Amino acid sequence: MKQFLKKTWPYVFIGIAYFLIGEYLLHRLNETTSIKEVARIQSSSKKELYYGRQVLGNSLPLYKYTLFERLQPEVLVVGQSVTLQFRDFVFEPFQDNFYNAGLMIRNLADLNYLADLFEQGEIKNPRFMLIAVDLSFVLKKTFLDEYSLEFDRPEDRALNAKSHLQGTQKLMLDAKLRELPLQNWGFGKAGMMGRGYRNDGSYRHLPEIERYLIDSTYHDGNLIDRLKNRQAPFIVPFEYDPEKAKRTMGVLDRFTKLGIEILLYIPPYSDAFFNQAMEDTLFSGFWKEYMSFQQELSDKQYAIIEFTTPSRMGLDDRFMVDAEHPGEVMSALQLKKYCDENRQTPSFLHHLKFTTLDSLLQQENTLPISFLKDSINLRFKSKEK
Repeated sequence: MKQFLKKTWPYVFIGIAYFLIGEYLLHRLNETTSIKEVARIQSSSKKELYYGRQVLGNSLPLYKYTLFERLQPEVLVVGQSVTLQFRDFVFEPFQDNFYNAGLMIRNLADLNYLADLFEQGEIKNPRFMLIAVDLSFVLKKTFLDEYSLEFDRPEDRALNAKSHLQGTQKLMLDAKLRELPLQNWGFGKAGMMGRGYRNDGSYRHLPEIERYLIDSTYHDGNLIDRLKNRQAPFIVPFEYDPEKAKRTMGVLDRFTKLGIEILLYIPPYSDAFFNQAMEDTLFSGFWKEYMSFQQELSDKQYAIIEFTTPSRMGLDDRFMVDAEHPGEVMSALQLKKYCDENRQTPSFLHHLKFTTLDSLLQQENTLPISFLKDSINLRFKSKEK
């Protein structure tokens, strides 16, 4: 036995040292702060902090739900990543009672579960909801339907030993990943650098902002290539599902019956992508039915920010983060445009004041892709207006 211990203890020591070094690095990179603690700090902080783990994983639906449950806001934004650029100040004077829960809801099952929580009194009903109804809500086949986990159930990876071990392996294999950021503006390595989810739940696209400051150009993100190669979300059969569309309307009706005012958001595409995509028969065939669904929603008196492209708003593609994600400036302009055009209809939205937005739109440092409201760390460069 002594001989065995004598031979094995160096390996045991190396294993323990490996684990301890990994834990030290994870802690230094603010990756081990629990979601519960992040929610507590972000929800009470006056300083803008960012949540973006780069090693352990974000456990994103749980993160969003934890803050949403803690805040129980009057104004709630839900949907896919296309909603993440709606900022709190755009809903002035309700910016202190706002939360962007984008990516908490991944599919129709999740949206239905959210209605369950409201109906059962688990969460206080918001006064107003902006809901993105993207094409996945009417697609017969979409990979997003595979993510029908209830968003309050997933485990926080910061509390999972297996995730810590996997994170340590990533750090040991990637020296660049181990580098400690020069600044610290949040939780997780990306958050420390200023990339990730803000206190209000919106997302800060730091790399895209920095890239824009260099070249001032639009970047597609290869969405057209995914369409041509029939990759997600354009998986064959790419077909409209009328039964699923009917179920979507049924869930929306549940919110209105609860007395929640809803504004539907049909996400935009860049002109560069959309013009090419409409030449593809797979896409154009589906699109005709999707736009018929948008009209059906309108006919049923749902309030809608309808589909657009930048050019239809007098803008250009630089206002898009990529082909399918509008930047925060465009998202704000879409909301303001809707409010300006629908002043005659009684609505919660009539209470909105766009004083802060109007001021930011006039500022020299505002970019098409970003207001740079929380980007004072960036060195502003000359740019075209």
